[in-house]
Amino acid sequence: MTPLSRLKNAADSTLEGLAAAFDASPLGQRRHRIAVTGLQRSGKTVFITAFAHALRTAAQAPMAAFPFFPWREHVRDVELLAIPGVPRFPVEERLDQLLAEPPAWPAPTTGLSGLRVRIRHGDVGLLRSALSSTATTDLDLIDYPGEWLLDLPMLTQSFRDWSRQMEELANSAGRHDLAAPWLAAVRALDPAAPENPAELARIGLLYRDYLLRCREERSLCFVQPGRFALADETVDPAALFFPLSTVRSGVRGPRSGTMGAALLRRHAAYLKQVRQFYGEVFGRMGKQVLLVDLLSALQQGRDAFADLGLAIRSISDAFDDLRNPLLRLLPLARVDRLALAATKADHVTADQHANLVNLLRDLIGEPFLQATARQSGLLAVASVRATTDLKLKVNGLATPFLRGIPAGRAEVLDIQPGVIPGTIPAADQWAEQGFNIRRFEPPRLGPAFRDRPLPHVNLDKVLQFLLA
Repeated sequence: MTPLSRLKNAADSTLEGLAAAFDASPLGQRRHRIAVTGLQRSGKTVFITAFAHALRTAAQAPMAAFPFFPWREHVRDVELLAIPGVPRFPVEERLDQLLAEPPAWPAPTTGLSGLRVRIRHGDVGLLRSALSSTATTDLDLIDYPGEWLLDLPMLTQSFRDWSRQMEELANSAGRHDLAAPWLAAVRALDPAAPENPAELARIGLLYRDYLLRCREERSLCFVQPGRFALADETVDPAALFFPLSTVRSGVRGPRSGTMGAALLRRHAAYLKQVRQFYGEVFGRMGKQVLLVDLLSALQQGRDAFADLGLAIRSISDAFDDLRNPLLRLLPLARVDRLALAATKADHVTADQHANLVNLLRDLIGEPFLQATARQSGLLAVASVRATTDLKLKVNGLATPFLRGIPAGRAEVLDIQPGVIPGTIPAADQWAEQGFNIRRFEPPRLGPAFRDRPLPHVNLDKVLQFLLA
C-alpha cells in the first residue's frame, strides 16, 4: 500500500471512526484529545508508553512518583482502552519490553494509533455532574509519525516555492553528495516534454532514495514530503513527485499532458490528502505534544543541529500561519495547548535542564512563542529516566556527573556530559563545544514497576500543562 493510499484510507475510514468517537461524548463525561508526535528518534513510543502507564498507576503510587496527577485523591478507577475506529497503541507490549530482564527500549511504532485513558473520579470543581457523584474523564492519546508533521509547512507553499527551498537544501554542503544522482536526472528533465510516467517514476525514486539517505546516513530530519522518507512504506511510482522550480502554476503554467503538469497534479493530490488528514485530526484535537531530540543533534554537530532548527521553525511557522482563521486551510485554532518537549533530559545533569529549555526556546524563536504565549509550553523531559545524578570531586571541586549504563555496555559508568549551551552556538563556536552526550541502556526496573509510574523527568508537568 502506498503512502498516499495509506493516508487516503486513514482519512476515509480510520479517521471517520476517530471523528465519530470524538463527536460522541456522553453527558457527564469530559474528553481531552492529545496528539503526540516527534521528529526522528525523539522517543515518542517511550513517551506514550510511560505517560499512559503513569496515568493508570499514579493514583495508587507515592505522590513523589507523579505529583501533578489531577484529582489524585478523587480517582476511583483508571483503565486503558482502544479508541473506536483507531488502531490501538501497543502499550502492554512496549511496557513488557521496558520491564523485561534484561530490559530493552521499546520498538518504535509506525503509522497512526491511539489509546484512551479513562479516569473515573469523584465530581470535583468544574467537573461536577448534575446526574451523578462520579465523573469520567477520557484522555485520548493519538500517536502519529513525526514525518507526517513535516508535511504541514507544505500547505502554506506553492509548488514552485517549495521546489526552490528543496533544491537549495539539496545543493548545500551537507546534502549535495547524497542528492547528486537525483539532481543530475532532474537537470535533464524538460517540463514541457510529453508526460512520461516511466521517467517520472525513475526520477521520483531517485529523489526518495535521497530523502531516505538524508535520514539514515546523516540523521537529517527536514525531509519533504515526509511520508516519502518512511523506509517501511511501499511507494506507488504513479504517486511520486519531486521538486522542479522551473515549473510554474497558474495561467503561465505547463500545458496539460506535459511532465510539468503531471508534477503539479501529483503535488496537488498529495496536499489534498495531507489537508484532509490534518483537518480530521486537528479539527478535533485540542492539544498537541511535539517531542524534540536536541541533544543528539548537538552531538552530531552544526549541520545536523541547523537542519533540526529548520524543521522545527518551519513546523512552528506553519502552525502559526494555519492558526489564522483568514486562511481557512485547517481548523487549527482549536489547538489550545502545544507542548514542546526537549526529550532525553536524563542524558545531561539536572543543572543543565534550564539550558536545555532555553536552547529549545532559541531554536523555535521568540516571535512564535510570544504570539502563542498562552497556548505553548516548553519543557525538558525524560519519559523513562535511565541515569541518576551525583557529584564527584574533580580537581578538588564537586562536579555534576551522571551514573548509568551507556548503550552497548554492561557495566555502570559515571559520565560527565558537559555544559549545554542556553542559546544556539555561533558558527565559530562549534569546534569549542565539549559535549559528551551518550545514549544509555534502559534502567533495570523489574515487575515492581507494573503498579507504579516509571522513573521520569517532568512527565507529570507535561500533563499539568496540557490540562491547565
